[in-house]
Amino acid sequence: MKVTVHLDGTLLKKREEEGAYWLAHPDKNPLAIRADFVGGELTLENELCVYIQDARYADGLPHSGLIVTKRPCPTVFDLTPEEVAATHALLAEVKAHLDAAVQPDGYTVGWNVFPAGGQHIPHVHLHVIPRWNTDVAAGAGLRFFLKEAAREAERRRRPEVSARPDPA
Repeated sequence: MKVTVHLDGTLLKKREEEGAYWLAHPDKNPLAIRADFVGGELTLENELCVYIQDARYADGLPHSGLIVTKRPCPTVFDLTPEEVAATHALLAEVKAHLDAAVQPDGYTVGWNVFPAGGQHIPHVHLHVIPRWNTDVAAGAGLRFFLKEAAREAERRRRPEVSARPDPA
């Protein structure tokens, strides 16, 4: 399957606008409103963090979810040492649950930070995405997509640059 994504530089402006909206309307921020978590398909939590599986945020990624701090916190860089430990502890619990429930073959786990990094909701959240060998994108991690976008931009700048296999 070939997937084409048109990146024309306008996504950053959209992310900045979305982030500005949530900052101006913190009472509507879906990651800061604890009551919003109640409708999720699965919620696990500890003293400082909540894990939610919610189809509203899955965007076609089955069984994926988010670990969100209970304290409003903009990015991973703003976490306290206790929140870092609580996030990691909850991540282990989430993995154990997913391993037992849906037996994934791998995981993609990551944070987006600031609009240029893809963050559009200014509340720290760790994406936990189970992956299977049967996925059409099996073997492609986050860096794969970023590197492919960079290669395509380079090919457009310099058409004589041919596609080269990635040594990494």
